[in-house]
Amino acid sequence: MRIPRKPSKLFRKLFLGYAVLTTSALVVCVLLILREFEKFYAEELTAHLQVQAITLRSQVRGHLDSDHVEQLSRIAQEVGENEADSLRVTFISADGTVLGDSQADAGQMESHHDRVEIQDALKNGWGTSTRWSGTVARMLRYVAVRVGPPENPEGVVRVALGVKTIGTRTQSVRRIIWTIAVIAALATAAFALGLARLWTLPIRRITAIAGRISRGDLSARAHVRGSDEIARLARSLNEMRDHLKAQLSTIDGQRQTLDALLNQLREGVIVAGPEGKIVLVNPAAARLLHPEGDRHSSPESWVGRPVEQCVPRHELQRLLLSREPVLAAGSDRPGPDSGPTPPSPASRSVNEVRIELPTVDGSVVVLASAVDIALPVTPAGEAGSLPESGSRTGRMLALVDITEIARTIQMKTDFVANASHELRTPLSAVRGAVETVLGIDLSADAKSAKRFLEVIDRHSARLEALVADLLTLSRLESPAGALKPTLVDWHRFCAELGEKWAEVARKKEVAWECRPPPGLHEVAIDPRLARVVLDNLVDNAIKFTSGGGHVTVSSRTGNSDLIIEVADDGCGIPSEEQERVFERFYQVQTARSGTGSTQPDTRGTGLGLAIVRHAVAAMRGTVTLASKPGSGTRVTVTIPQPDRARRRQSTGI
Repeated sequence: MRIPRKPSKLFRKLFLGYAVLTTSALVVCVLLILREFEKFYAEELTAHLQVQAITLRSQVRGHLDSDHVEQLSRIAQEVGENEADSLRVTFISADGTVLGDSQADAGQMESHHDRVEIQDALKNGWGTSTRWSGTVARMLRYVAVRVGPPENPEGVVRVALGVKTIGTRTQSVRRIIWTIAVIAALATAAFALGLARLWTLPIRRITAIAGRISRGDLSARAHVRGSDEIARLARSLNEMRDHLKAQLSTIDGQRQTLDALLNQLREGVIVAGPEGKIVLVNPAAARLLHPEGDRHSSPESWVGRPVEQCVPRHELQRLLLSREPVLAAGSDRPGPDSGPTPPSPASRSVNEVRIELPTVDGSVVVLASAVDIALPVTPAGEAGSLPESGSRTGRMLALVDITEIARTIQMKTDFVANASHELRTPLSAVRGAVETVLGIDLSADAKSAKRFLEVIDRHSARLEALVADLLTLSRLESPAGALKPTLVDWHRFCAELGEKWAEVARKKEVAWECRPPPGLHEVAIDPRLARVVLDNLVDNAIKFTSGGGHVTVSSRTGNSDLIIEVADDGCGIPSEEQERVFERFYQVQTARSGTGSTQPDTRGTGLGLAIVRHAVAAMRGTVTLASKPGSGTRVTVTIPQPDRARRRQSTGI
């Protein structure tokens, strides 16, 4: 873990505070020591001066009078000269007259009777004072000793030493004390530096760990030692980190799950906030609304943008931006004093609109459903911040692709209409013929009655074929029409097919051929479905091939499939109608459908190729058609083969 080298504010505060405190205490101690030393030295000096004064007193006792002025002056000067520190000695009579002085002319000096030390000495035996001396013009410390008894004193012996001289004597001691103080201050500063570093290092480590956690590095962890407050702080930080990591892991897992669900949804989802901006969108919605893949098709680019910039259809914009609450049927709308509380799930309803959206391959039909939802409140301007308590009302739009459903509904509608039309036409013809026959005198006009009975027979057969085809188609669309493949002798199957349609082809004067390849013996197919497919294809081929034409059924194996082709050289199908021939009841123009033919029974039911498509799909195969008007039609059916059937085909068994 990297600790910042730059001293922190806490370090400076601790260091300066401790250094100032200890230095102040040291200075106070030094001053007190100096004060006590000076006091002690002053007392020692006073005692020394007092001893000297007492010594001189023994020398001048009985001589303190005007008759011994010269002797006293000589003694004072001799004593003053012998002292290295310029000691001043003064002999004063009891009335204050100066009798001798070592540094001044006694005759010129004024009376010293009012001096404090003189008065104290005459009264108490000795006295001391420190004051300015006008005689020698410097600050002196005086010590005076009385000579003689208190009741009849002879005078006073005074000894003085200059204050500057006293300071000179103590200067070396002061220097030593201050040197020791400076050394102690430096040691104290070093100790304060080390102590501040020792105290702040765990805090700096914890601060660095907290900074890494705040930047999202949840691998950081504080090292805990001891049980003091800093250790408890480190433990609390680690617990907060573990709790935060668990929460973020849960949130990240939920977000990944939500993203995975939204990305895998085939339905489009768009969520807009109350301010009209996109909050959430999934890729399916982007693909539906922007199939061309422009810059708006990226879901990430939608978030935070206004709805009008991302959603191209006005109907969808109105659903997302409408401020009218979506309420359940029969529920009361909120009153003006009801507040912004979002509707509860039980009271929500859905606004729906069905629209058609263009795509690269055509168009799709989409059902758009809008519903009010409660969104969490996030502090403004703080992206990624945790939601606050409370909610705001947003709008969710679900886009469901119902193209297949719409197509199925339309197909069902067309089927009912076409089936009704196809059934009504022969029924109308039968009913008309029956009514005519009922009005004919059979004994008088038996020929006309026979002609109308033939009409009834022909249309009854058409009705029977139509109902049979409808039943076949219904069975193929039901689960019972599922594939039931079995191994079939393909040569026998083709022989039966050839025999079945040989007579029909002969009557139509059409050359008919159905021969399998020599090496193809057994195939895996559902024989019932295969017969339905080939019967309808062969029937169409013979029906729409003129006399002298050819109809062939060929087969081969390709990769893992059985490929069957039914080809004719009949009238063919126009290219613009080839895609629709597999629709129910769809018939090409009259030349192809047979209505213009001289043979009235050539018209089909319009369900043959639809039955073929469903039967081939039930066998998990594919069917394709290639045709050219005037040149014939070729229908190719591909049926996948299981492994066992392919092995038997390859071995020739």
